[in-house]
Parts: sequence; structure tokens; C-alpha cells
Amino acid sequence: MDQSPLEGQRFRRVYEDNVDAIRRYCYRRIPASEVDDATTEVFMVVWKRFDSVPDGENTLPWIFGVARNVIRNHDRSVRRRGRLTAKLGSLPTQTGPSAEVQVIRRIEDETMLDAVRSLKAADREILMLAAWEGLKPCEIAAALGIDPHAASMRL
Repeated sequence: MDQSPLEGQRFRRVYEDNVDAIRRYCYRRIPASEVDDATTEVFMVVWKRFDSVPDGENTLPWIFGVARNVIRNHDRSVRRRGRLTAKLGSLPTQTGPSAEVQVIRRIEDETMLDAVRSLKAADREILMLAAWEGLKPCEIAAALGIDPHAASMRL
């Protein structure tokens, strides 16, 4: 929103005259750690809707209305976050392997993959069908169109 210098001065005056009252309003309604964010949000709304801000003694009550809406939105967010936290807390936790185990596995996996890559393409396919797909030699033979005995020997 582009504002003229006069509007900017008026906003600064509205802010300075009312920020302490709005901060106190927020302190009485939400945790202290969230007051600065809520106060900032209130004055962001005031800035965006500055053409609607009444003059004089009606200014602060109007800003209290904005603050009330900001607090209500905050409360809804807290409730949603609480429900989500409860839902997530009820899910079974899966702990993965430690970083050290992951590094060791990654090294072992790379070593194994290097060995598999060194095989001829046909032997590599037989090995992967057995190890990764869990096929038996007769199933490998059917998949590749080769003799089951040959599949067993190559495996």
C-alpha cells in the first residue's frame, strides 16, 4: 500500500499512541513469548486497512477490535496445533538407525553395489532378481527365458 508522507506520519502517530495499550491487551490474553508477534500483526492489519481507521477517540477501540480478531486467530491456531500434536503423539514412533549405523550401511551398500556393477549385465540381472526381487532359480529362468539349471549355475 503506497501512502503519502502525511499518511505515513499519521500511521506513526497512531502506532506510537496505541502500541502500549495493544501490547498490554495481548499480554493479558496470550503467552508473553507471543505478544510481540501478535502486536506486530495487529499493526500490520492497521497498516493494510489504514483508510478504515477512525480518527480521535474511536481509534483505539477500533484497533482493539483488530487485536481481538488477531487473538482469536491465535487461539484457533493454538487449538489446531494442540489437536495435531495429540494426533501425532498417538502415532507409533519409529526410531531409525543412528547416524553411525547409517554411514556404515552406506559404505557397505556402496561396496556391494560396486561389486554388482562389476558383473556382466546378464549375471547382474540374475543376482538382482534373486536378491532384490526374491525370485527362485526356476522363477528367474522363466523371467529371463533361460534354462532353470543355467539360472542356478549362474546364480
